[in-house]
Amino acid sequence: MVSGYRLGSTIVALTIVLSAGLTLAGLILAGKPQQTRPQDLNLPIGSFSLVERSGQPVTDATLADRPWIASFIFTRCKLSCPRITSIMKSLQERLSDADVRLVSVSVDPDHDTPEVLSNYAQSFEADPSRWLFLTGPQDAVMSLIHEKFLLPAMVNPAPSPDGGDEAVIHSDRLALVDGNKLIGLFDTHDPKELEALEAKARLLATPRWVRILPAVNATLNGLCTILLLAGWLAIVRQTPGAALIPVEGEAEAAPGVIARLTTLLRNPAARGHLLAMGMAVLTSAVFLSCYLVYHYFAGSKRFPGGGSLKWLYLTILTSHTLLATLFVVPLVAVTLTRALRGDFMGHLRAARVAFPIWLYVSVTGVVIYLMLYQMPIPAPSQ
Repeated sequence: MVSGYRLGSTIVALTIVLSAGLTLAGLILAGKPQQTRPQDLNLPIGSFSLVERSGQPVTDATLADRPWIASFIFTRCKLSCPRITSIMKSLQERLSDADVRLVSVSVDPDHDTPEVLSNYAQSFEADPSRWLFLTGPQDAVMSLIHEKFLLPAMVNPAPSPDGGDEAVIHSDRLALVDGNKLIGLFDTHDPKELEALEAKARLLATPRWVRILPAVNATLNGLCTILLLAGWLAIVRQTPGAALIPVEGEAEAAPGVIARLTTLLRNPAARGHLLAMGMAVLTSAVFLSCYLVYHYFAGSKRFPGGGSLKWLYLTILTSHTLLATLFVVPLVAVTLTRALRGDFMGHLRAARVAFPIWLYVSVTGVVIYLMLYQMPIPAPSQ
């Protein structure tokens, strides 16, 4: 392997090892590795069909256009349900400026008809355009709660006559759903979790063009990878150095930079190399702009997994970030500057170091997106 490639590859390898060590040390210092929390699920809910207090049917498709927060209550409840519904009322007020829907599902559907739910909703000043109350067949409701939301719910076989026990035993967690994906479950007794719920709901309610930027960024990284390989293949198939340096005599006849570039571009391989690498630089610049815009509007997303999977993700992320920041930007700048000055041997030396580093950063950009946004994470036990 040419020494420049070897140096670039060595930098990549050492950075990966360093990142793995730093990540492991950080996880050890942080204590026991966290497992997937109920706040970080990202699981598909699937199809369902219930009835709203207005009598209109509500399906998964009805709720697919925006994020929504679900609670599980019943109108005869005297203990937890008034508290849960009061929290939902508070969320209705605090999220009035966000495009987030609230949904309360009755766990006592035989009693909670649309008419009963309508009166209950009015007592909590529920806005019918933003806060839905759903009921339906008992089997359908229980299946939805158990299988889709991963929460317990059952009829109490022996409730106390004085109302000290609830007639229906159910969870008091709130669920955050993004269209048709269960994002997380939040404990209504924990103020910090309720704050996290509100923050995540606001994030999911950001404009759709912002929310698709991670996929756009991954596409740009993938395109950059293809362009880098195309540019590299275009030039390495030539005699080493021949495509980069004007032949003897042409350099003297074309002393200016523009003239030397014109001489260089007579070679088809050099033209292909310049086109591919120029597009790679442009693609990376567009990626950086999209990346900054996304994080300005949406902030950062925490990896939902735990254990060795989290260690692997953080190792890749750390090495990607270090190499992109410390090496890719300055090396690409040096490589371009030398080419524009007509220093093609200097350009060649810098390019051989930059190539494996830039390629690694582009590939791992796609991997990070897939792990963070597309990888299915096992649900934790409730």
